[in-house]
Amino acid sequence: MKEPRSISEIDNQYLSFIARKALNDDSVEVTSFDVAAEPFDFPRFGEKSFHDFSFSYDSASGPGKSCVILRVMPEMDAVMMLTGDTEHRELKAFQTGLLAQIPDNFVIPYLHVIDDDEHKQYWAFLRDMRPQVEALGMHTKVSDETCRLILSHLAEFHAKFWEKHSVIDQPWLMSLDRPVNYFYRCVVDILDGMEDPAESSVYITERWPWLAEGTCNLIDSLPPSTAETVMRLYRNPQPLLDAVAPMPKTLCHYDFDNRNLSIEEGLGGTRTVVLDWETLGRGISASDVVRFTAYQQPDDLDASIGHYLDALERNLSRTVDREEWRRGYDIGSVAEWQIRGVLFGVIVEAPSAPVPDEHRPAMRERVYADIEAIEALAKKHALV
Repeated sequence: MKEPRSISEIDNQYLSFIARKALNDDSVEVTSFDVAAEPFDFPRFGEKSFHDFSFSYDSASGPGKSCVILRVMPEMDAVMMLTGDTEHRELKAFQTGLLAQIPDNFVIPYLHVIDDDEHKQYWAFLRDMRPQVEALGMHTKVSDETCRLILSHLAEFHAKFWEKHSVIDQPWLMSLDRPVNYFYRCVVDILDGMEDPAESSVYITERWPWLAEGTCNLIDSLPPSTAETVMRLYRNPQPLLDAVAPMPKTLCHYDFDNRNLSIEEGLGGTRTVVLDWETLGRGISASDVVRFTAYQQPDDLDASIGHYLDALERNLSRTVDREEWRRGYDIGSVAEWQIRGVLFGVIVEAPSAPVPDEHRPAMRERVYADIEAIEALAKKHALV
């Protein structure tokens, strides 16, 4: 089937091809459809857009109505450059069949992708998961039961790819080296007054002019000794990279929090819906647990970690070195803060950053509350 090159080229026949995948029914024939007048996306830090296709159809079981989403990515934007996503990881993960290998307790909404460098076209058709996402709550602390369920599913995902180097060593996947080479370098270039910046730093700061202002404001707001620790972490990331190098590696989502998660009930039981695979990559499993627990702030963190490790060992059918894993959790917490924590800090310290004013106080409180603990971890594990 010929791929459309623009939204205006999508017709009933092509959308039927997508709808059959969405509804898991080969008899579906789209009879009519509407495309929302404006794409939706929030907050808009990157240049991707989402288009809502509502359609009517006939099928062997009768007529019906449904919806799919078209996600349109640019050739490159600031978000992709920050994470070193120069090859459209999530599209490649679908095309290579990697997403199809992920355990069934994760629901992945991808239906079809077009990854075409010749035409500068980077499309992904997705199931509409907005109702599930809204039900879980993007900014809601989930119940202990739901938290444990999601961690169990995460453990099975990690176990599936544990030290599976034929998968995780593919060069296009995310690794900690990528943000070091792009995001860390951008921070250092800003602190050095953009005297001899990398091309990627120029690209990012031209598209996000608020980034330089916010970075300088954030560093200036810290006590001198803390500011020095933070700058040393960025200027010399090698101790952190060396610390995690010998630890077991697996496939990581790297953005595993409520903004990208929901719960779906089905005949096979409750499953975790996982969105946004742009940072899919190789790393220590603690990285995903750090992101999830940092966002959730569970009342009993040790119990949550213990539940995850129990599930990981069940799925691996062997024990793991828990002392080493927890050391990885500490180091992953530092890396998490250096990337997202500092980025949030930069956002709240840059008045022109594209974030609603009502979100800034909570973000600011969280950023500064974490700094003392992160500084202590960096010193405990000799990262500075």
